[in-house]
Amino acid sequence: MMRTIKIFLASSDELRQERIAFGNLVRQLDNIYMKRGIHIHLDVWEELDAAFHFRKRKQDEYDEKVRQSDIFVAMFYTRAGQYTLEELDVAIGENSRRDMPTILIYCRDLQPGDVETAELTEFKQRLEHELEHFSGRYATTDKMHLDFVMWLQRTESAGQDALKVENDNVTLDGVPIARMSQLPFAADNEDYREMKERIASLTSEVEQLQQAVEQMPTMTALRDMLQQKLNELNALKEKLESYQSSLLDTARRIAAMLLEKVSGTLQRAMDAFEAGNLAGANALLDEIAREADGHMERLEQDQELVHQDIDAFQLQAKTVLADINTPISDRIASVTTIYAKADDWARRSAYDKEKYAQLLFDYANFLNDYAHYEEAKQIYLRLIPLSEEIYGPESEDTAAAYNNIGGVYDSQGDYPQALEYYFKALAVKERVLGADHPSTATSYNNIGAVYDNQGDYPQALDYYFKALAVKERVLGTDHPSTATSYNNIGAVYDNQGDYPQALDYYFKALAIDERVLGTDHPDTAIDYNNIGGVYDSQGDYPQALEYYSKALAVKERVLGTDHPSTATSYNNIGLVYSSQGDYPQAFEYYQKALDIRERVLGPDHPKTLIVKENIEAVEAKMG
Repeated sequence: MMRTIKIFLASSDELRQERIAFGNLVRQLDNIYMKRGIHIHLDVWEELDAAFHFRKRKQDEYDEKVRQSDIFVAMFYTRAGQYTLEELDVAIGENSRRDMPTILIYCRDLQPGDVETAELTEFKQRLEHELEHFSGRYATTDKMHLDFVMWLQRTESAGQDALKVENDNVTLDGVPIARMSQLPFAADNEDYREMKERIASLTSEVEQLQQAVEQMPTMTALRDMLQQKLNELNALKEKLESYQSSLLDTARRIAAMLLEKVSGTLQRAMDAFEAGNLAGANALLDEIAREADGHMERLEQDQELVHQDIDAFQLQAKTVLADINTPISDRIASVTTIYAKADDWARRSAYDKEKYAQLLFDYANFLNDYAHYEEAKQIYLRLIPLSEEIYGPESEDTAAAYNNIGGVYDSQGDYPQALEYYFKALAVKERVLGADHPSTATSYNNIGAVYDNQGDYPQALDYYFKALAVKERVLGTDHPSTATSYNNIGAVYDNQGDYPQALDYYFKALAIDERVLGTDHPDTAIDYNNIGGVYDSQGDYPQALEYYSKALAVKERVLGTDHPSTATSYNNIGLVYSSQGDYPQAFEYYQKALDIRERVLGPDHPKTLIVKENIEAVEAKMG
């Protein structure tokens, strides 16, 4: 059954273009959520005008739409219009009566020379002091959109992993929501800008060197220089991807605090991060941490301050982790200490239970991400009963806790326990979200992966196909996540020796990756390699060589000729030539693989020793 979320958007006419942009955003969100059984309907006064009855005051019609809404969004810049304030008063009155609509207020930052009206200043003061409602600030339209989507994601369960950075865009289910270049916390961040500029410079250098190597292929110095630049470029791209995710995660934590009362210092820390000043945010959070112990010593008198300190600790955990100028081992140690302190204080100070559950969720996820599995498991085991108490056993939050502890057991190789919790999560998701939800598909996929690891291929296929069916319906047949499911299914058929079926699914994955990611992407190279492996297993050596060579060509261009993954392709091609009895060619490719692995991995690495054994076998056959 389709559920409708009604949004009413109010603003003065000076933000007309922003209203249009927000309407476009809601239409995108409607397309995403419609597949999950949720219709998002937006009322904007320009679109309502033609429907009004001539006997009624127009504003009365607007006010009735406000009363019927589920979410009331107001945007302000330099002035507060009379009718916008009236609509807000109606929303506040209706909210006090039935707890609806949810009221979200966003104020655009003033530009140099802009002055807000006394009416707007008075309204903001009334908002905070009388109503204790706190508005969100934004410098760009993309930032306001991101804040709204993060709020909607938390309340309507788009899934914790649905919002991510892809190709310099923040996306929801693959749909671009905001551009990183228009988000000040990234665009105005000095480290971020330097990485982007260096990547652009390195890309140009690599292209010039590739052309030079094509013209003078025998010059070893040129090839070495190209490999060095490729290695630097790929390492920097990985670093940027990680940094983008850390910045987005920090922004998500701030978005969760936007409508809450925070201390002046914490607000300045949030503002510093939003302006791209991560170091400034960390300095202010350190200041809060230094004063916090005194608040805890006077817990009975300063309980509210202690709770604000706990909020600050949670933001500090994100900003410290995002500080790429500090060694990762030091960051992990600092964040572990911060989370442990926040956890201890929350237990001792009657911290809000819902906020405490989110604290434990973030704490456990952090430990799990950095392979502290036992510690993560203990936090999840505490989170589950708390989540059941707050939300009940039939809730998405409880399902997330079940799912995540299942992931810890899975990482530890304890498959029976992993399946127990994965199935608990699945049962809740099927009842609460339905079978056609991306989060439900994730549970199907997780269960399939456990069966796959156990070698129970029929069960693995059953759950992989369930995940695929949801993804095809909800995300479409041209989505990278759908390609992942095709690859998973292909791998099971490959392991079973059902090569025609394996090829069918590998080619489906390849078709998506070539269209969406392009032919020069490492994931596409993996597809080529998988297909080549099937042909190799079937004894179709010409086809195996064709696809192994395609994989090699991508890796040489993208990763370089001195990369471990490139060495794997050289070794695979050598195996095919050896199977064909073409031992000189096999020896040539094995030797290329050996040269790389000895330089990069060392002479005693297991992968290096495998190539040495292959060479010895070929040498014996060659006499």
